[in-house]
Amino acid sequence: MKKISLVSLASFFFLLLCSAVALLLEGFLSDLLIALIGGVLILLASGILAFFARHSTALNLLCFFISAAGMGFLLRGWYIARGLSNSFTVMGAVSLAAVLYLWIFFALSRIPFIRRTRYGFPVLFVLYTLLSVGAYIYVVFHTKTTYISTFGYYMALELAFILAMSRTAEDGAALIRNLTLCTYSVFAVAVIAAVCGLLAAMGGDLDCDCDGDGACDLCDCFEGCDCGGGEKKQKRKE
Repeated sequence: MKKISLVSLASFFFLLLCSAVALLLEGFLSDLLIALIGGVLILLASGILAFFARHSTALNLLCFFISAAGMGFLLRGWYIARGLSNSFTVMGAVSLAAVLYLWIFFALSRIPFIRRTRYGFPVLFVLYTLLSVGAYIYVVFHTKTTYISTFGYYMALELAFILAMSRTAEDGAALIRNLTLCTYSVFAVAVIAAVCGLLAAMGGDLDCDCDGDGACDLCDCFEGCDCGGGEKKQKRKE
């Protein structure tokens, strides 16, 4: 089986497991901080185990699935911060869309100019990453649609699998090792997701009460700002 097929299947199952864990946690985990700390600790434990796994295919697969579970905790934290909820069917469809995102990169990487140029692939990866991060940030702050927001999150996770696909692998065991190691690049994604999720959540709660002494001008730009003193202003005009 071709590398792109193996990487696509691996990323799809990774996202499905991540989705399943996030949905299972929905019933009894509602604290954002606990979800984020739990996800980071699971990823750290997986990383330590991967250090000793080396060329053991079984251990590398175990680390791969543990990482997916850790990302499930972080996804749950993301949903808590954003106030989102999805069915497993929707999340499965979003996972398929994320795999399509992987295939788009693969198709672009097959362009003759990029294949024949020494720095073609690295430049493509950097540009694709920057565009993805830009789109991700835009989605975070400009949409509340559950499936679009989730796709932005999964799109960022797919960058790890793009990185795995770009690395040389002599056989299936080496590819599994690459996939396991590349999934730890989601640490950066997790940090970005956590920060953006917290900022987005905070941005929706910036309500303020003003007493009509001029402080109201500082909060006019926020939605939901309840500025008092309207009657005082009216009296002054009169």
